[in-house]
Amino acid sequence: MAEDMFSKWHGLDRKKINWGPVIDPNKCTGCGLCVVTCREKRNVFGYDPVNKKAVVLFQERCMVGCNNCQVGCLWNAITFETDEEYIRNLAKTIPPEQIQKELKAKLEANPDLVIE
Repeated sequence: MAEDMFSKWHGLDRKKINWGPVIDPNKCTGCGLCVVTCREKRNVFGYDPVNKKAVVLFQERCMVGCNNCQVGCLWNAITFETDEEYIRNLAKTIPPEQIQKELKAKLEANPDLVIE
């Protein structure tokens, strides 16, 4: 289930992390770029065909610290209420052993990432 897949961020409860996009419907042109920019598995955004606007459906699926949708929005309709400093401070609370565990698993699953 997608909700379980994104329930943790480096071992931290994702529901307790204040990070996710907000769309200003007055600026949104309904182009859909944010819907297609967000990774297929995450599907943070949906589309309202009646109002012809993008909508945030699953804010907690947003990758913590990612703002690709905001960068890609040509009309500045997407913002994040939380600043990047909050995310940096949160990242400092991740135990180093958690990162090492994740790094080891990722490198084992993707041996082409190791430079020899």
